[in-house]
This record gives sequence, C-alpha cells and structure tokens, in this order.
Amino acid sequence: FGVDRVNEIIESMNYPFLGGNVFDTEWEEPVFESTAFFEKGGVKVAVIGQHFPYTPIANPRYMMPEWSFGIRPETVQKNVNAARDAGAQIVVLLSHNGFDVDQKLATIVTGIDVILTGHTHDAVPQALKIDKTLLLSSGSHGKYLGRIDLDVKGGEVADYSSTLIPVFSDVITPDPEMSAHIDALRAPYEAECNRVIGSTSGLLYRRGNFNGTWDDLICQGIIEGRDAEISLS
Repeated sequence: FGVDRVNEIIESMNYPFLGGNVFDTEWEEPVFESTAFFEKGGVKVAVIGQHFPYTPIANPRYMMPEWSFGIRPETVQKNVNAARDAGAQIVVLLSHNGFDVDQKLATIVTGIDVILTGHTHDAVPQALKIDKTLLLSSGSHGKYLGRIDLDVKGGEVADYSSTLIPVFSDVITPDPEMSAHIDALRAPYEAECNRVIGSTSGLLYRRGNFNGTWDDLICQGIIEGRDAEISLS
C-alpha cells in the first residue's frame, strides 16, 4: 500500500492500530502506538502490537523508506515492562512474527502471558506453553477461530484452556449486511473476475505453509511467460 495509504486507513479506523516494532528511520522513534489496555472480567489486559519484521524485504522498500522494522526483542521487553508498570495483570502480544520466530521470542522476553501469532499460517490445536508464555496460532484465511480462556488469580495465569474452532462456510448463514457490502465492492470487477483465462482438470489450492498447486501453476507461468530458469514461491 505504501505509507500514505496505510496512514489513510489508520485515520478511518475506530479501533487501535498497534505496532511497537516500527520506527522512524531518521529519528529512531516509534511510528505507532505499541500498547492498548482493556478490562475483561475485572482484569486489566495489555495488548502489544508487533508487525511483520521483514516487511521491507517482503514488499518494495521504496514504498516505506521512512519506516524501519525488526523483531526488536529489547523493544518488546521494554513495552512489556511498561505495560506491567501501568497495572496490566495480563500481557498479550499480537504478533505477525511467525510461529517459529515467536517460539524463540518467548524464550528471550519475559512477562508475556499470551502470544497470538500469525504470518506462517500454522493451525495449532492447543496453545503451546514455553516457559510461562502461551503461544496460539489459528491457521489462515478464516478457517479457524482461535479461543483461549485464562483463569487469572492474584495477577497471574493460574489455569487456561484453548481450542481452534473450525469455520465451515457451507453451514454458516452469511451476515446479510456484510454480504451486501462485499457484493457492492465486487460489482465493478465482476466481469473481469469471471473472465475465463484457462482451464484445468486438477484442483487448484493453497493449503499448506509453503506451497500448493496454485503455487506450482504461478511459478510455471512465470517461467514460461518471462523466459526464466528458476521461479520461487
């Protein structure tokens, strides 16, 4: 999207946009708020946001020249400490680091109760406990709704339960208002989206973390269309 579009979207939002690991390249100051506080069941909960640390590599760097990214565990620790000092009994890291990276982060940063991780699309049936941190990953593309319940006593997690709730689109009645909104957004592009450009006798999918038949098709198309020798997905 680029910096301007991101800022435009943020201004239109009516909920917090958190990113404690995004800094200004000139002054090395935080670009976004890192933490938001909520109260649930009489418990003060801090949610800390963590953006994808490799954004400038996975996307065109020229679109965000004024922002720097990174895992920045020392910054995460600083934000966790600040949340605790502000009275948070539970600290949640809402992270786009990826499942493997956040497993390592949980061994470095102390004081995080729960990491809700994304990016790698792992569907983890039960929360993974690393030291005192619970790590939950809920798959991708709306296939699951992740749920974790915490029993908090004396400002600490005394017990917990977690699960992945499958979302079956063929048995859930669509929300009429949302369906109408999607149809309106899709309408200008309906003809182009329905234009037939080819056919296949096989099933095209992308289900795993790394590849699928869609990846194979795209990579083969790049090789043939661009006269390339190697194509990566």
